[in-house]
Amino acid sequence: MDYDEVPTDTVQRKASSILQPDEQKNLWQAMCTIDFWLLFVAMICGMGSGLATINNISQIGESLGYTTLARSTLVSLWSIWNFLGRLGAGYVSDIFLLRRGWPRPLFMVFTLAAMTGGHVIIASGFPGNLYVGSLLVGVCYGSQWSLMPTISKEIFGVVHMGTIFNTIAIASPVGSYVLSVRVIGYIYDKEASGEGNSCFGTHCFMLSYFILASVSLFGVVVALALFYRTRRFYSRVLMLC
Repeated sequence: MDYDEVPTDTVQRKASSILQPDEQKNLWQAMCTIDFWLLFVAMICGMGSGLATINNISQIGESLGYTTLARSTLVSLWSIWNFLGRLGAGYVSDIFLLRRGWPRPLFMVFTLAAMTGGHVIIASGFPGNLYVGSLLVGVCYGSQWSLMPTISKEIFGVVHMGTIFNTIAIASPVGSYVLSVRVIGYIYDKEASGEGNSCFGTHCFMLSYFILASVSLFGVVVALALFYRTRRFYSRVLMLC
């Protein structure tokens, strides 16, 4: 579908979909679009690096000298930040879309940019860095789980949303495996020299999280491309309201 050709009768059905039934895309049709792959790659960068962080946050805390209680607290707090991100992103993006005309992919750019900052903070290793870094990464990770299905529904339609959404969601474990096992795990094993191949100090995860920050920054670029490709589509829909 050409994003400049949104049908005029979609206004009445805008709450459920901005596409007519014959314009709803199935999984194969969606996968044949650039937008699908831009969203998928952005989610590899965002969800993948976020999931890699929660997978390793306890070990990061151990290497930086956090107590067992502090490490358990960080894991619990992550659940809270994740929830707040999922709740807040949907609410805030709705407000800015309908009142300011900001396309929803723009909020994907914001969350990936903030996540980049969170990874840099974790890499820095200053006292209390994990509380600040996990807050940023956790909220942004939850936000992406709220934004991704909504964006999928808006640009591909609702008829095959379940299939399309869950296919794009594969980006999370794929990104997590590459970043958690092939990047964080590999570099940690290289740095480990203590008893039981353990590692203590900021060097254990510094390089890994600078790499994750670079991945998230690349995700910002990809999300910006999605934003520019869909901005006319969102503008046209808002003009019809």
